[in-house]
Amino acid sequence: MKCWSRVFCVFLATIILLPVSAVFADEDVPDYRLVVNPGYQISGESYGMFETPVYNLAAGLDSLLISVDYGKSPKAVIRGYARFKYEKTGQWSHYKEFDCEFQFADLLTVSAYQMMFIIRDDSLGTNKIKRFTVQGKKVGEEIMQKILQKPLPFIASVTWPKPVIVSREGWKARPPKGEYNYHEPRKIVIHHSWAPTQAQYAGSATIRGIQNYHMDDEATGWIDIGYHFLIGPDGIIYQGRPETAVGAHCPPNTTLVGICIIGNYDPNNDLPNEQIDRSLIDLLSWLSSTYSIDPKQFYYGHRNFSPKSCPGDLLYDKLPLYREAVLKNLEQQK
Repeated sequence: MKCWSRVFCVFLATIILLPVSAVFADEDVPDYRLVVNPGYQISGESYGMFETPVYNLAAGLDSLLISVDYGKSPKAVIRGYARFKYEKTGQWSHYKEFDCEFQFADLLTVSAYQMMFIIRDDSLGTNKIKRFTVQGKKVGEEIMQKILQKPLPFIASVTWPKPVIVSREGWKARPPKGEYNYHEPRKIVIHHSWAPTQAQYAGSATIRGIQNYHMDDEATGWIDIGYHFLIGPDGIIYQGRPETAVGAHCPPNTTLVGICIIGNYDPNNDLPNEQIDRSLIDLLSWLSSTYSIDPKQFYYGHRNFSPKSCPGDLLYDKLPLYREAVLKNLEQQK
């Protein structure tokens, strides 16, 4: 048996550095992005270990999202590991294990990172690290503290029923590429799709298109659709990732439930209609009563954590009305 236990930089077949430019929909443009097709693989072997070079960051970041595509035989187990170098102290963290997606979020910025992959396959099949994508942002200490802090619980007077939601099976979602990471939902972030617009909406086909973009495009490469819920202009609610799984919609993502309203709600474009309002208020009411999320403090627009205009003025300006409606549903005093 051949055991690979050293740095395999020579297998770096292709490294693609992508320029930061506009991307489809309302996704955040990363401050840093790297796509690597490393060529790490084993065939006819039971074990392989590959360690990447150290990737230095030009500017310190406090949020990184790592997404990995594997090609593996049915009985193989592939695990990824990531470690980070803190900018202030120069010290490295221990390697942290992940499956296909890793979310790093810290009040302290990091100046470099490195990954390692371990493959085990007693069937001696062919296994490959096909591609990994790394996206990073500097969220900033003030916003990061706001996201990571654990708020006082909100106690609703009533338990709001879960609205009708089209399941993943219902809209024929692809399975995720790997295991989710999990979190405690504490805050809600409202997005708009920007594109597709209301006129371009085609029911489940639109949701599948967004999922395909999130999973397959090199600008994203995530393990699944980034949002937890999506709402069409007809008021139909679609389940994205489970709300207890960390999403990929608003760095650093942890604790944040992402709801995407299909349409472009920048001025002089689509209008939030009654069907959207009703479904969004129902969904927010259920989330707040189920996860003790205070509507007065912890409903945000994407723009609160990003320079983007998302979810558009026409939707963002209705957030106070949505908060009031949810409080009324849950019989809370302002």
